[in-house]
Amino acid sequence: MKNKKLIYKDNRLIQEAAFNLSLSEHRIILLCLAKCNSWEKIPDNHEFIISVDDIHNELGISKSSAYQDLTVAVNKLWDNYIQFDPNDPETKMRWLSAKVHRSAKSEISLYLTSEILPFISELKNRFTRYDLKNVAKFKSAYSFRFYELMMSWQGKDQITVTVDWIREVFDLGDKYPAIADLKKNVLLPALNDINNTSNLNVTYKQLKKGNVITHFIFKYSVKDFENDTPKKITKPFILKHAKPGETWEQAKIRLSKLG
Repeated sequence: MKNKKLIYKDNRLIQEAAFNLSLSEHRIILLCLAKCNSWEKIPDNHEFIISVDDIHNELGISKSSAYQDLTVAVNKLWDNYIQFDPNDPETKMRWLSAKVHRSAKSEISLYLTSEILPFISELKNRFTRYDLKNVAKFKSAYSFRFYELMMSWQGKDQITVTVDWIREVFDLGDKYPAIADLKKNVLLPALNDINNTSNLNVTYKQLKKGNVITHFIFKYSVKDFENDTPKKITKPFILKHAKPGETWEQAKIRLSKLG
């Protein structure tokens, strides 16, 4: 991936929505977002074309299995949904309104629902941006959510979340009722992915009430930040190291203090 493929999402989609996508489904959604201009209005009938070449070039998946993976992922995504209000479980949004398979061209056309488009279209504030390359090598479906959550908390380098909140936003239901299983199957694979293949370093601590783990504290930072601080703060350096949600001036002042 030589050129940047930027992903933009409204923070409500990251911080408030509950959904459970597979690894392949996450990748399909991100490939769609990398193809659109989230600063402008995306029409309801906008066609997102995802091809075998996209999957191979952007995600590093072999062409021999890419179309089969794409087909399976899209069919699963067709039946998937998002919830925003945990007190209203019957109100759901679907991701896709239509899909067209073109096996002869090794590609699929996708159309996102009108309910989803406002969360990726005409974004002016309270959104999160990151480069697709930072998540392209993730091996766990949960890695995407954890990474986006950390990128979305504006200007922070530490967050505290409850175990119940993690279960809710990841739409885990009755899965992994024991904390040991939650850590083994959700938390640790995600943090390993993020630390090994993304631009973030993450550590965590546990908070207990009595003998029960109730919260996790995540502390994170951008890799190799201090090592490439130039003597003179330049525009490219500010663009690279600005924290999510910072204004240009805020980033410039903070970064200047490190020089």
